[in-house]
Amino acid sequence: MKKTFLLIILLSLSANLLYSELSFSGLNEFKYIYSNKDNEGKSYFSDEFQIQTQFRSFRTGIKFDLYKPRFDKFALTSTEEDENYIDEYYLQYESDHWFVQAGTYEAVIGSGMVLHNFYDDDFESDSRLIGGYVNPVYDRWQVQLFAGLMESDISIHPDLEDEYDQLGAFDVDFNIIDNLTIGGSYVLHKENEVINSDEIKFNNRTVYAGKLNFSSSLFDLHTEYATSKDDEDVTGSAIYSNITSYIGKFTLIGAYKNYENFDVRISDLPMVNHAGQILEHSWDPGKDEEGLMGEIRFLPNYENEFVLNYAEGWNSNFMVRLSNFYSEFKHDFEVWSFKAEFESLEQLNKEDANRWYKEITPALTFDFLVKDNPVLIKAEYQYKEEDKITGNHSHFEPRLQTDIAIGSYSLSVTVENQIGDSDSPEDGDDGEYWIGGELATTIFNNTDVRLFYGKEKGGIVCSNGVCKNQAEFDGVRLTVTTTF
Repeated sequence: MKKTFLLIILLSLSANLLYSELSFSGLNEFKYIYSNKDNEGKSYFSDEFQIQTQFRSFRTGIKFDLYKPRFDKFALTSTEEDENYIDEYYLQYESDHWFVQAGTYEAVIGSGMVLHNFYDDDFESDSRLIGGYVNPVYDRWQVQLFAGLMESDISIHPDLEDEYDQLGAFDVDFNIIDNLTIGGSYVLHKENEVINSDEIKFNNRTVYAGKLNFSSSLFDLHTEYATSKDDEDVTGSAIYSNITSYIGKFTLIGAYKNYENFDVRISDLPMVNHAGQILEHSWDPGKDEEGLMGEIRFLPNYENEFVLNYAEGWNSNFMVRLSNFYSEFKHDFEVWSFKAEFESLEQLNKEDANRWYKEITPALTFDFLVKDNPVLIKAEYQYKEEDKITGNHSHFEPRLQTDIAIGSYSLSVTVENQIGDSDSPEDGDDGEYWIGGELATTIFNNTDVRLFYGKEKGGIVCSNGVCKNQAEFDGVRLTVTTTF
């Protein structure tokens, strides 16, 4: 009897101890979309549920996605299907000097020029790895070991669906002295390729890279260099460097890039311009490009800020060019502030597209309070001009955005108009309007609700060296996000 009683007490104490060290957290995002795509109203439901559990130094998690049906914002027609699957799963261990993960994970080395695997929701692109990651970190050094599978790129060929690339990487950093760190990397990417329209084989690409970081009271310097070679004897190279100097009230920033045959999916190449644009929309990023960027920031006092930024980019024979200029002046008053911006972008491609493009975007932003409620008003008057085989076209795109917050509610309304004709598919017609509003609030202290109604204009959006036409949206979008 005594043994049974002691056993019950022991089990109760163990359960209480386990419960005190075991924690759960998670997130659930429910989304409803009513889209007027193809002039046919259609409803879309989705739910993304993720939960993680932590016990001492261990953490495990899983994410499940459900779509009824899946809304493809880039599809031209409404042909979406129901989908449900486990999107990610992982087990982690973390201590003072070690981090280990198995399952689905994102990977990055340095600036991402050599390696950056992640899920890009804007472009619905997934390059995450399924495998293992080890990261020991000590006082003067750290090591990263990556190994895993990555979904093959079906945009190259549809036969690559359900196929996986293989990737392994090694990265090490040494802190030589307090303000100097050097490092080196090795990456092996076994990429699936379709041969003769039916045979799939691996193309092995190896990358060797080095990087340097130096910091002082006068400037900070970051430099990376990489060289690559594959089974087809295609050699590539990449250089990226940036320096930031501090001289009194001035901050000077400079950046340089030089990429050759480095247009691969695992690389997230810095674009080295304020607009974040590649040389030209039909030119593969990293294929053949070089560029410089310089920026001056001047803060004479706490109320004023001046920014000047200019960048040039070109390919080896100067047939593909980019220039980007950005300026900004911001002044803070006691209860309100305003910011004036001006940006121009010019792109030229005489190599294979015979296209010239220019956009000029002046903008004013006012930020103030109305009875302790913050209000933001931003006005743009963008001008676009394009000259290609079909002729020369130009138009204006005035845009007005107003954001206001009252208590736990915030409202954002955007009105955009097109004045003039355009031959680009992402633009609209002369006189067309895009009006949309989003209402956001928090309920139950852990649930965010966002409701959008109206139209959003499509257009060229560039991210991570990839530019795509963002699809125009017309309809209702409700998002409910709950954390626990």
